[in-house]
Amino acid sequence: MIDSPGVRPLPWLALTILLTGLTALTGAGSAQAQLLHLDPLPFFTPADSTSRLALVVDLDRTNDDKFGWTMNRIMLTAFLPAGDDAAFFLRLPHQTFDSGEVPVSSRWPWLMGPDGQDGWPGESRISSFGKLEIGVTGPIVLPLLRGMDYGLALGLPSGTDRVYPFSSQSIPLRLQLRKPVVLSHGLQAGFLAGYLVHMDSGKDFLDSSAFPSGYQLGASLARYGGRGSRWHLTWDYRNEDSRKSQLVGVQGWVPWTDDGAVGLKIAREIQGSLDRPAEWYFTLSWRFDSPKYRQGLADKPTIKQKSAERPGGQPGSKSGDGKSRDDNSDKSSR
Repeated sequence: MIDSPGVRPLPWLALTILLTGLTALTGAGSAQAQLLHLDPLPFFTPADSTSRLALVVDLDRTNDDKFGWTMNRIMLTAFLPAGDDAAFFLRLPHQTFDSGEVPVSSRWPWLMGPDGQDGWPGESRISSFGKLEIGVTGPIVLPLLRGMDYGLALGLPSGTDRVYPFSSQSIPLRLQLRKPVVLSHGLQAGFLAGYLVHMDSGKDFLDSSAFPSGYQLGASLARYGGRGSRWHLTWDYRNEDSRKSQLVGVQGWVPWTDDGAVGLKIAREIQGSLDRPAEWYFTLSWRFDSPKYRQGLADKPTIKQKSAERPGGQPGSKSGDGKSRDDNSDKSSR
């Protein structure tokens, strides 16, 4: 899907520098509004060797020292194969949001709807299930866009506005295109562009301006070191109704079983505006893969394969009748 020898990375690197410069020029100032928290879409690459049939468990914590806000969350993400190369995903979070002494109505009074009151939602610490999100990612087969990946995600109105901005009863629809670029063996860059259409929750606690629409850009650099082992540097930019966010992050993954990996992600908001849902993001993740739907080839023997080997390091070879030579030698010595 992406290991094309004809890809030339220099034009894409130049494009990244140009986009970063434009973002810096347009990022001055801050709007009096808010951006809803959205999780990145899970794109796949064969170099990663992760499976399209998997379960991911995320433990998240965010904090914003300026306002004393914290959020603790557990999120389950299930992946199911969609055809030969694509994958469906389903996300279900449960979060505890603590706004301290600064409720949403005090931090962003212009977002309150007709039923929004001073001090809304009335509690500083709220726990609830978040927005259920469904989507699909995979390679594009159209001739003009061949070599790119698409991502489509729809947030269902299953959450509650009481934990805004980390969840709500709104309906966000995202469409993204991603171009992976192979720089060298195991080293890849990625460039992303997308658009968000945000439909409000239909409730009267928050104004419709609390659910902006707009475009998103992103760039990443990843080093893959075999099955379950990888490092990522990420940059994500959002501009939704002139509300801006820039998030830079780093994440690392290491295998902990033949079919699983554990990862640590750290990200920070650098835009400097008050639109952000949080300033710091910390995530500890566990991934459980089914080896049946791996896109990449395993280049290392598994633990089961190693345990099947003889103590001397060589497995028993088989003779022409399908029996191992060790079995034949045991019988002849009896």
